[in-house]
Amino acid sequence: MKRFHLPPLACIGLSAVAVLVACLALSSLFVPKNNQASFGQIDEAAFGVLGEPSDSLDVLFVGDSEVYTSLSPLQMWNEQGFTSYDIATSGQPLCYSKTILSHALEKQNPRVVVFETNMIFRKMKADQILWREAANLFPIIEYHNRWKHLTPADLTAQPKTTWTHPAKGFRPNEQVVPSKIRDHMKPTTDRERISPLNEWYLTSMIDMCRDRGIKVVLLSTPSTKNWSTQRHNAVQAFLDSKGYGSDVSYLDLNFDGTEVPIDWQVETSDAGDHLNIKGARKVSHYVGDWLRTNYRLTDHRGESAYRQWTQASANLG
Repeated sequence: MKRFHLPPLACIGLSAVAVLVACLALSSLFVPKNNQASFGQIDEAAFGVLGEPSDSLDVLFVGDSEVYTSLSPLQMWNEQGFTSYDIATSGQPLCYSKTILSHALEKQNPRVVVFETNMIFRKMKADQILWREAANLFPIIEYHNRWKHLTPADLTAQPKTTWTHPAKGFRPNEQVVPSKIRDHMKPTTDRERISPLNEWYLTSMIDMCRDRGIKVVLLSTPSTKNWSTQRHNAVQAFLDSKGYGSDVSYLDLNFDGTEVPIDWQVETSDAGDHLNIKGARKVSHYVGDWLRTNYRLTDHRGESAYRQWTQASANLG
């Protein structure tokens, strides 16, 4: 009897399929079964957004540490009554921003998504992007280290998200380290370059929002170290080239007309890189008022469905 032999290319194809099936199966095993660090969740504070009730958030703030040190959702709740969350991580590249935003939009349908602009200029390497896209398809790539902590429950439990960050992603800093820089917004027509990869990811996220009817704001928080007129000009040129109209706005808190008056002697925690709690209070007040005014956000204070926001605010004092 003749034996049946698969041609070499067919064998390679079957092997690839087997590897893909194995990755998918193992991913369901390795993925955290809840959105807390104790379950293996990476970037717990940002992914706490998944623990918020569905369609309960009016605004999402996306970005790096400039977001979670500058924007307090609970202060905005106290002063304006709308709900928001900082889906921010340290050194966040745009490819990761898209991942976190995509997860958040599976549960939320906010009125506005705000992108902090510092991350637009963060360099991304090709291998970093490939790793991120692969990890999106196969979570085992990101959570492979969980093998040490797997339990029998991981075999049968379905992932759920029940936890949310007590300050809605905001992480205040009390430290004071003055900034020596005084001229980070000197007049110039020069502009910094936005790389094609970064522009693609930014455009992709803006389109993701616009397709859902979500308004977009690009926000430059105060920073003498990270921001400049050249960067402001680059962001403005990007928007001018796209013609988004009223779907996308730009708010630069370093620039004349919209500048928040930060005292760089006492309102920065690290010499102008990030704001401390005093600076964050100013920025949160300005941004909260600006968002409520420009997007007519609903004041939910007093609504029974939002009692947990009043409780969260009270718990933080």
